[in-house]
Amino acid sequence: MQLKTIGQRIKYLRKQNGITQKKLAETLYVSKSTVSGWERDRTEPSIIFIIKLTALFQTTLNYLIIGSEK
Repeated sequence: MQLKTIGQRIKYLRKQNGITQKKLAETLYVSKSTVSGWERDRTEPSIIFIIKLTALFQTTLNYLIIGSEK
């Protein structure tokens, strides 16, 4: 399945790592509604949070931003 948006990829990675929205929000010092907004593609995380998410989920910027490992 191709995950087309940053929000879809964040949600996928979060669930693969067994993390709740609440726990992710606490880890990043944002509200749960912020994480929900990202996952529902209502908002996008700033580059600072994208970098933090790549470190947390041990993935690449390319994957998180465009969905490709290349």
